[in-house]
Amino acid sequence: MNKLIDFHTHIFPDAIAERAAENVGKYYGLAMEGNGKASLLRERVPEGIDCRFVISSAAMKGKNVVNGNDFLLMMAENDSAYIPFGSFHPELGENECLAELERIAEKGAKGIKIHPDFQKLFIDDEVMIRLYRRCGELGLPVLFHVGDKNTDYSTPKRMRAVCDKVPDLTVIGAHLGGYSVWDEAVEYLVDTDIFVDCSEARPFLSEEQTYDLIMRFGVDRVLFGSDFPVFCTDTAYNYINPLPFTEEEKEKLFCKNAEKLLKLYSGSR
Repeated sequence: MNKLIDFHTHIFPDAIAERAAENVGKYYGLAMEGNGKASLLRERVPEGIDCRFVISSAAMKGKNVVNGNDFLLMMAENDSAYIPFGSFHPELGENECLAELERIAEKGAKGIKIHPDFQKLFIDDEVMIRLYRRCGELGLPVLFHVGDKNTDYSTPKRMRAVCDKVPDLTVIGAHLGGYSVWDEAVEYLVDTDIFVDCSEARPFLSEEQTYDLIMRFGVDRVLFGSDFPVFCTDTAYNYINPLPFTEEEKEKLFCKNAEKLLKLYSGSR
């Protein structure tokens, strides 16, 4: 295997990157391994492996949506290793969100990132459901942060409601479907068609628990992710690579599932 797609990373303009990373760390009570800068993301990769990165930054306020999306689109335009996932916030206004979805889809965004706990919105709110439907129509998969023991915004139960209400939407549930509430992820999401990424799971679960949870979802539905700047890509890779997957399963986890989901193919860069 010589290719890797890190499906879950966040980068910020250098002027605010370290502060943004620190704020994430304070919220979760974690020491950040990365600093939120693109330069470090590109540097900290497994040796000898060609890496690409889904980059995102969920807008905390409506007024930040357009500038945040433009930054990600610019980074992807300048470096083909980056795959931009844009953002929206209902505070911007529903019609304005719809227009922004169309704008960024036309400019090359490959998906959307939603972090309900940071954006302070319920994942299954009816306004959000209407916006997800438009994402589905535009062919934009949505990567959701799912799970937070401190809030009710992004529970696996609410994620299940989204899957049921918008069956045509390609849904990716971060953190194996439920950060810090993995039992709920099994209860509500394993029997859906949801994809999940494996970011921020192995550091908090044993090897056996992580492997079992991935196999419950099915290797074909799991994507590799680091959640940079929480962890760097090479560190996250070294958490997952030793697990007892076959070489074919590793290729799916580390690259092929993402290529298929995003319609990326050899030579497309």
